[in-house]
Amino acid sequence: MSGRRIAVACSAVLLLTGCAGSTNGSPVASEDTSTSAVAAPGPREPFDPCTIPKSAVTASGLDVSTERPDFAGITTYPGWKGCTWDGAALNGWYYVAVLSSLESIDELLLSPSFVRGAEVSLMGRTAVQLRHADELKSLGCAVALGTADGLIVLDLQKKGSRDLEGEPCAEVNRHAVDFDAYLPK
Repeated sequence: MSGRRIAVACSAVLLLTGCAGSTNGSPVASEDTSTSAVAAPGPREPFDPCTIPKSAVTASGLDVSTERPDFAGITTYPGWKGCTWDGAALNGWYYVAVLSSLESIDELLLSPSFVRGAEVSLMGRTAVQLRHADELKSLGCAVALGTADGLIVLDLQKKGSRDLEGEPCAEVNRHAVDFDAYLPK
């Protein structure tokens, strides 16, 4: 069932495309990093995508003021963390969720909620392109990257009733390349 956790969260993201979460009560990050929690000793934790520097988020064409550390309740699933940003200006038709887990890509691919696409190479990493199985049209695209401790999923989805203004897989892959230096290997 572990591979289904991401599917549930991503499905919730699809349903909540117009909603924005609050960061009230979250620690405030330094000027060049996004909101992050202080790690406590204990069990391993997945990478926190909200630690991607704000400058990198902005340079990638996303709006740092729309950051949502727990969009769709991903952190309610043990072993998962996420951070979501809306596209800025010309990229305003979509949002990108960066999700991290201690699970493997193979576990994620057991989920019936995803349709596996082609393997792609991004910045020398092997990655798998994914689509949500319940999409009637091509409304978004995700890419899963394996890491030494789990996986990173970048999930790009069209916002609400906005028209597609680009190719979702090309856009999500571009963001993955832009963030590569800040993601665990």
